[in-house]
Amino acid sequence: MKHVSLLALLPTSASAFATTAGPNAAPGATDLAAYVLSHERYDATANAPSPRTDYKTVSVADVMTDEYVFPLGETGKSIVLSGYQIAAGFLAERAADQWLELARQQHAAEGGSADDTTRHVPDPAEADQLMDRAMESAERILAPFSGAPVASLFETHYRGGREFLRLSWEGLPEDLVPKSRRPAAAVGGLRAPGETAAQDYDPYGLEGTSDYDVDKPLAYREKIGPFLLTMTYRHEYPQVDDERLGTAFAVFHEAGTDIVVAAVELKLVKVPPIQSSADLVYVLDTYSGEMLSMALAATEALGPERLCSVFNTHRVVFIGTWEVRKSWRSQGLGVALLREALERLPADPDGRPDALCVAPEPYQTEARYLEQLPASLREELDAPAHRLTQHLNGWLERANLPNVKTHFFIPMAKHEGIGSAGENARLIDRIMESEA
Repeated sequence: MKHVSLLALLPTSASAFATTAGPNAAPGATDLAAYVLSHERYDATANAPSPRTDYKTVSVADVMTDEYVFPLGETGKSIVLSGYQIAAGFLAERAADQWLELARQQHAAEGGSADDTTRHVPDPAEADQLMDRAMESAERILAPFSGAPVASLFETHYRGGREFLRLSWEGLPEDLVPKSRRPAAAVGGLRAPGETAAQDYDPYGLEGTSDYDVDKPLAYREKIGPFLLTMTYRHEYPQVDDERLGTAFAVFHEAGTDIVVAAVELKLVKVPPIQSSADLVYVLDTYSGEMLSMALAATEALGPERLCSVFNTHRVVFIGTWEVRKSWRSQGLGVALLREALERLPADPDGRPDALCVAPEPYQTEARYLEQLPASLREELDAPAHRLTQHLNGWLERANLPNVKTHFFIPMAKHEGIGSAGENARLIDRIMESEA
């Protein structure tokens, strides 16, 4: 059999934010730190477990040099290891699992049967070196971040040079903006002297929908202070004339440069009459994976009785994306844009008022690591979301938005991703069983 190197499967590059999203993706410093922190911290002086009460001044190096209780499988026994040793063991186990899988694939490719008794054994010399080399690999991955606060590994911070977490455009395609709403300089040369701009857009149901083209979203642009507000709206199911799910984008561009300074995406959600949270899960599962996650998060936040009341009597407006460029933050632009967008939403054909649904935490922390982290560190990472919740509660009470009659906050980060996987699957089962 062709030699498969065990040591070559250890990660070689130092990265903070490589993810384990794919089966063969190399772990980064965040993955290693989260795995280490999922173990119980041990105090050798007290000879007992001793979790930290806060992480405000704790660096990555502090976490990795701490000692932790490491369980030995299902034996019921445990040993005490440093964070670096646990991280090295994580990388070594991962490399061994990958080696075994490759060896089995190669054995099958050479005509071997998966049911035979062939034992796949790595090179003994490489196996002897595995833990030492894994320790070197862990130290190399973590070294660039050793002095950084450990909490910084789990904050989003708009990494990779992208200042917007989910938005990749610098401006909307020009053909989505009707001519009468494009900047005057762009269309002025096309008009005859004295000609005025024709209104070739539908201002969101105020004057009917005769201009609506199902192949293009409604869009327009207007100047608000130093910014151009560009907004689009489309029904997700126009072919059946069904307004159960719509998407609105609103973007502030800097008027002089057309650079995006703030953006918000709103999902307009309507459901037929529901009697239980199970009904909502069934219905929103047919809309999209994101909507299923919202159903699960709303169930947790509202409870069955209020959940049915809100969704039966309101059009729920869910904030899917809400970002402000770094250099423009702390100036109230995010809230200002949200207000402009909410005031310009199309009226609901059935006359339902809006219920604003906010999920603040996905924009602050790396949600997939939260369950692994100690409670005191989770609380610190949740602090920005709590501040945002308090700020929005105060703003919404004062904003006097005519059509927004209620609002609620949901723990979307716990449920984002494919709704039928992992913990969400168990939550769906519990919902269905409790209301069967």
